[in-house]
Amino acid sequence: MPRITLPRWITIIAVLGGLAIDCFAVSVIVRDPSSDGAWAAVVLGLSIVVWGVAFAYLDDGPDTDEPNTDEPNTDEPGTTAVGSVPRMHRDRAHRLLSTALTVMVFTAIYAGTRWQLVPVGWALGGAVIATGLPMLNRALDRRIARNEQAEGAAD
Repeated sequence: MPRITLPRWITIIAVLGGLAIDCFAVSVIVRDPSSDGAWAAVVLGLSIVVWGVAFAYLDDGPDTDEPNTDEPNTDEPGTTAVGSVPRMHRDRAHRLLSTALTVMVFTAIYAGTRWQLVPVGWALGGAVIATGLPMLNRALDRRIARNEQAEGAAD
């Protein structure tokens, strides 16, 4: 029986935690369908599940374009060993992790502030600022790096 590694434990905990949040949120929605915080919590739970599944696709193995199918898998006949995740899938997993994390932060802030009975406008504004500033910082960093490359190429 294969051992469960730390990344697998993180995936399992994220998926179970996201599902638990969804169960609580749905129970609130059943009682009060107009609860916008509960609807945001459903999105939060789903984004945690997506983050956990995307995390499972990250791999510390060597960068390859093709999965490693050379080694036979001794667990099940007729299958091949799961080698490192192809580079293309790893890039997709990174983008998915980043997007899911942004959604998690936004919905967690919104649902949490609405749970504290903060007005919708303030809750939405706080969530936009909390997720928008890091995104703006990354966009500015990319712009600065492109400008520096252009200046270096012009010299």
